[in-house]
Amino acid sequence: MPCLARDVMQTEVVSVRADMPLSELEGVLLRQRIHGAPVVEGNRVIGVVSRSDVVRRLKFEEQRLEDAAYYLEPFDADQRGSEDHDRMLEAVAVRVAKLRVRDIMIEDVLSVAPDATLQEVAKKMLERPVHRMFVMEEGALLGLISSLDLLRLFAEGKVTAS
Repeated sequence: MPCLARDVMQTEVVSVRADMPLSELEGVLLRQRIHGAPVVEGNRVIGVVSRSDVVRRLKFEEQRLEDAAYYLEPFDADQRGSEDHDRMLEAVAVRVAKLRVRDIMIEDVLSVAPDATLQEVAKKMLERPVHRMFVMEEGALLGLISSLDLLRLFAEGKVTAS
């Protein structure tokens, strides 16, 4: 008899709000020792966010700063002042401080039904690729299965490759 999503899903799922500042998100992820979380609004999952999304956005902002610095830099190196650069750094810091989870979350949420087999879960995770799969029924979040959960089950011999 195949193992089903409902049999192995984590039911204690840490979620975050779309209006949460990124600084607060990072604190939640660190405290909970997780790499990502569903973004909820009321009882609905409206997205998913991960540390990778945060890093990607920060790299984007850093690149924008470098591009701006290049185009704003005077041709004469002697006229170059650190005041302009400091002002740009300050502006980027203000921009980043205003970013919210909704600004970086992935809206296309992958999910499976509670009666999905673990093979179906794994195949769906590999298609995208994603590290967490939400177990949902009629739009309600029931639980979560991470890639680490699947690995642990396999290593413990609780599921086998067939």
